[in-house]
Amino acid sequence: MSKEEAKILLIDDDEDILLAAKFLLKKHFTTIVTAGGPDTIEDLLTSNNFDIALLDMNYTTGATSGKEGLDLLKKIKRNSPRTSVIMMTAYGDIDLAIKAIKEGASDFIVKPWDNSKLISTVLTAYKKGLSTTNHHDDYGNTPEADQDYRKPFSEVERIFMFLDIRSSTTIAEELGHVQYFALLNDFFRDIAEPISKNKGHIYQYVGDEVVVSWPLDDGLNNANCLKCFFDIGDIMEKMAHKYKAKYAISPSFKAGMHFGKVSTGTVGTLKKEIIYTGDVLNTASRIEGLCNKHQVDLLISKNLVDILPVNGDFCQKK
Repeated sequence: MSKEEAKILLIDDDEDILLAAKFLLKKHFTTIVTAGGPDTIEDLLTSNNFDIALLDMNYTTGATSGKEGLDLLKKIKRNSPRTSVIMMTAYGDIDLAIKAIKEGASDFIVKPWDNSKLISTVLTAYKKGLSTTNHHDDYGNTPEADQDYRKPFSEVERIFMFLDIRSSTTIAEELGHVQYFALLNDFFRDIAEPISKNKGHIYQYVGDEVVVSWPLDDGLNNANCLKCFFDIGDIMEKMAHKYKAKYAISPSFKAGMHFGKVSTGTVGTLKKEIIYTGDVLNTASRIEGLCNKHQVDLLISKNLVDILPVNGDFCQKK
């Protein structure tokens, strides 16, 4: 089994936790560095470029406030902005983990963890990090189709898919904010693999919605953008029983797709981000909003349908 070329930092005052996590993660990632507390973090950040940091919330005996973990999170984001931080927390500290998300953490994992869930969480954060500007600049491995990211401003043709969970407000009211947040994380984590497999890039998350983007050639090749939607459906169908067991519901979703020319570039100083602007995004969003009216799960603009390399009845067959 091949390993991801990733450097991961584990910080926890429990040596057994460190050993267990390192043993598991080293099967999937090339470099794992461990630390028993925050004391050596500045030296570690100075001498390493970490892709992922997994942090415990508390380090002092008897501490339960999570302040140490939040302070450490801020320090890492200040000294190594491109490092994705995942918080490790006990069941009773989920509210603290949500606060950490607001402070810049990418995700959280509950201890004791499920091994597959830990690997999936780390892998998702790592894959998402690959699409950020800072990671491209550090490693010089920007995909060929996305060379425009290096330019301060450019115009490119891209495909966009706006995909969101149906009846999200009702689900949130039934589950409560903590469980709903956990469901969203599970959903976004589970759909990451089919997005990556079909060469999609996660542009942004907006509440219960994920915006996926493709350089035009990548999205059209083998109808990747279309296959991505149906592969997500296959994944969610296979995992429906797990969602029902955990949340008593299995989320369904809808999506809209469109393509065209957009302006793109990097904005920001303290926090840099790639943005796209243009009517293409507004149109794709409006198309997704029409799914309920037409009682369908997927709507695609005629402009995109006309250039997709598929049979005319492909969508009907699906």
